[in-house]
Amino acid sequence: MEGPSLGIKLKDLREYYNVSQRELAKNICSQKAVSKIERGETQPTADILQQLGLRLGVDISYFFEEQEAPRFNYIQETKDKIEDLVSKWKYKEAVEIIKEELKNPLFRKATHRKFLLWKRSVCHFNLTQEKEDAIELLKVAMDIETHSKKTVTNDDIGIYISLGNMYSDTQKYEQSLYYYEQAKKMAKKLPVHGSAPPIYKLYYNLSIVYFRMHNFEEAVKVAEEGINFIFKKDSLYLLGELYYQKGIYLFYSGKKREALQNMKKALFVFEEKGQDRFYKFVETNYLGFQRAARDTV
Repeated sequence: MEGPSLGIKLKDLREYYNVSQRELAKNICSQKAVSKIERGETQPTADILQQLGLRLGVDISYFFEEQEAPRFNYIQETKDKIEDLVSKWKYKEAVEIIKEELKNPLFRKATHRKFLLWKRSVCHFNLTQEKEDAIELLKVAMDIETHSKKTVTNDDIGIYISLGNMYSDTQKYEQSLYYYEQAKKMAKKLPVHGSAPPIYKLYYNLSIVYFRMHNFEEAVKVAEEGINFIFKKDSLYLLGELYYQKGIYLFYSGKKREALQNMKKALFVFEEKGQDRFYKFVETNYLGFQRAARDTV
């Protein structure tokens, strides 16, 4: 690991968040030590580097190349595996891994424990009827301090989105709306805005809550924001889904022609991505909405 590259990363992140060297160093090391690290004149210990990183919203692995941080690779690979299982609704398998890793010394750091409790609460919510317990566990995870209040991480945003999801699923839409909107504000503080899939899902989920509250105008607006955001990121992730949802919102707003146009765009995206199951689902609904539009003319 080259000293200057580590120092540059630290300095760039500190200046991005407008944190002074003195603020960054408080209760960790001296301001002079931070200055030397940034100039590449000294190498910090792993513990100090971890604390400095967390204060700026990143884990120590942020400063390392993959081949130089095998322990942190293990942590990241484990997190990725849990994330993948949860995304595929394999909650029981995810819980087994989470239970083991909660006893693993490598996961004793606050940032890792926060992640594990977050994912455990999501699994508990989906595996049991104890919805309130799952929400309380997620709030415990949310309250674990891992960095400076000036900074924000993708995990912070993901936790707020998960709370929004839980309240939405229990039909507590006002609470759901609050957490989604907070997540949206937090996302704007990221150094690379919207770098992770949860940010894309935010627009999708937020639009659905507005729809369920019969606020069709706001639902359309959020869906459009999500579509524009995806284009700016040069991505297709959730693009078809957002076009389809926007079509539904427009249909219920009485804008049937525009609704059908958006559903056709969704069909095009799903066809291009080879997502046959989604294509067939949307096609069936598109034809149904098309007939309904003709019947009302």
